[in-house]
Amino acid sequence: MLEPTVMTVVKYGSKEWAFQKVDENLLDVLQRNCLRIVLGAWLIDRISNGRLYEKFYSIPLSWATIKERLRRLRHHVGILLFTRPSRAKRKAGHPRLGWKGAIKQDLKEMRTSLEGVKGRL
Repeated sequence: MLEPTVMTVVKYGSKEWAFQKVDENLLDVLQRNCLRIVLGAWLIDRISNGRLYEKFYSIPLSWATIKERLRRLRHHVGILLFTRPSRAKRKAGHPRLGWKGAIKQDLKEMRTSLEGVKGRL
């Protein structure tokens, strides 16, 4: 079976998203609910999340967004992406996690480097 069109629509533009863990969990819950509806299964049918992903040859949506961000990273020049001009000033307080921060966090979470991503994608 193919992944439902709903997931394709939800995933659209995910290359630009920077999620917190709460948001990633909500996306995964939405995906599993959609997959259960397509399958015609209810929570009382007791299908594990792993088995549900196997039936649809799918991965969690949060992983798919990480994969999309890392794929987009391949198209950027690493040195220019991670450096900041010396004259730039930061605002006071903790900066929000942007796209570059999400990429750094993804690389750290996957225990890989920029060079490792270039070879795999």
